[in-house]
Amino acid sequence: MSSVPTDSDDAAVAGEVFSSDGECLGRIWDVQDASFQVDCSDEADYWLPFTTVESADTERIVVTFPRRDLDQYKSSPPRAAGRWQGLLTR
Repeated sequence: MSSVPTDSDDAAVAGEVFSSDGECLGRIWDVQDASFQVDCSDEADYWLPFTTVESADTERIVVTFPRRDLDQYKSSPPRAAGRWQGLLTR
């Protein structure tokens, strides 16, 4: 498995996200803390934890579950204290 960037400042956040059964889930939009945001044209954007990533490169992320199970893996957005914490406390 390729490593997944953990800070969107250092990564080209534009790759497509695919389910294990080959369905396109959307495009990666942001990366914060232990999760990434998926920009989806068909529904509201959502977050997935890194633990769901099966493989990744700069253009494509494949998650470990099929499309039908997506709702079971959606996570809460990261807390506001995530990567911006240093900017808020200076």
